[in-house]
Amino acid sequence: MAKLSAPSGFRDFLPDQFRKRSELICRIRDVYEAFGYEGIDTPAMEKLAVFLGKGGGENEKLMFRVLKRGAELGRALEKQGELADMGLRFDLTVPLARYFATHRGELPAVFKRYHIGPVWRAERPQHGRFREFVQCDVDVLGSPSPLAEADVILATATALEALGFTSLTVRLNSRPLLGQLVRAAGVPEDLVNGVFTSIDKLDKLPPDEVKKEMLGRGVADAAATSLLEFAQASETLDDAAKLAEVERRCGETGAALLSQLREVISMTPELPSGKLVFDPFLARGMDYYTGPIFEVAAEGVPFSLAGGGRYDELVGVLSGQKIPAVGFSIGFERVYTLMLERKMFAAGDRAAEVLVTIPHPSMAAEAVKLSAELRGPGLRVDLFPGKAKLPQQFALAEKKGIPFTASVSEEELSKGVVTLRDLSTRKNEQVERAKAAEWLKGKV
Repeated sequence: MAKLSAPSGFRDFLPDQFRKRSELICRIRDVYEAFGYEGIDTPAMEKLAVFLGKGGGENEKLMFRVLKRGAELGRALEKQGELADMGLRFDLTVPLARYFATHRGELPAVFKRYHIGPVWRAERPQHGRFREFVQCDVDVLGSPSPLAEADVILATATALEALGFTSLTVRLNSRPLLGQLVRAAGVPEDLVNGVFTSIDKLDKLPPDEVKKEMLGRGVADAAATSLLEFAQASETLDDAAKLAEVERRCGETGAALLSQLREVISMTPELPSGKLVFDPFLARGMDYYTGPIFEVAAEGVPFSLAGGGRYDELVGVLSGQKIPAVGFSIGFERVYTLMLERKMFAAGDRAAEVLVTIPHPSMAAEAVKLSAELRGPGLRVDLFPGKAKLPQQFALAEKKGIPFTASVSEEELSKGVVTLRDLSTRKNEQVERAKAAEWLKGKV
């Protein structure tokens, strides 16, 4: 019989992995809620009309489509028409736009939301990238103010700090400003989006390879050289110098966009464990970005931990009204994988603090009662589920990482005591039953 496993790009999570992932989600959610963001959820599937043509770029091509069902599928097959009518969400932003358009009358004029949940993309699985993965988003809808950018930037940086990341760099740019910079270098309009795709690879490929790709797209050598020379020079310039050079290159056409970025920079307070920097060559992959865009990098990490930007037109496509919006998304899977590799999770992660063992089958009911008593003060208490000798019960506790066991025999019941065992030392101690929880809480 063939070995059964999850499909490629999908995963099962063992209890230890599930606990770690849940811990990360709780920490991120606590930060988001501390900033006043409210949690929502949306269906895993949406109608194809919600997704298609909404600026999802390559992700639209990677969407898992869902076949029509029953008679509708039969009719589509007969007419050789479209076989799918829905798709699994490939991000949390496009469903948010549909959600806001649907429920706008029930939501505040300025809506701050967070959404933590799985998304699906039919891409090639690789290290830290999967076909099903979790995203953690914060968004502000209904505010055109740069304060919204400052808020999502600070919330995201604070959440990453809460996970243990320090020396963060938030890279800031404007997608329209990058377009002005590319055009000013002499790139024709029909090649601008292709140049964006090439520029987005500057942190992965050497400049010569990026230039070769640009030339292959039809970009003139002089234009490609001008852009890449500035990209290399900007790595050693401070923000003021980079802003001034962009202003010189773009002239009046970029003045308003530069002013917008300067406002975001001035309104964003000092980050808890990092800095905000202007990066004129930050591109981002989504076509729906209409203003400032940002990514978070950590020292010694070759990929971004989070990304986002302003998308003032996406909600309007679905609602018929222009709704300003800005959001930031943490790459949960990359963060989780990185934290595993760096051993950033706290030691002592375990299923429970104590396992209640059953020294004799006649004491099973009393063991259940003892379990309930110990849980009362807030301990996590497991109960051995069945009949086995005590060494086997102790072995189960050790396998699950549970440090203590508790048991009560008929004699101990009459004396009002329980036996508590420290599995690290193999030593037993009899403690008054009324004080057992207190004793355990002082040890774990």
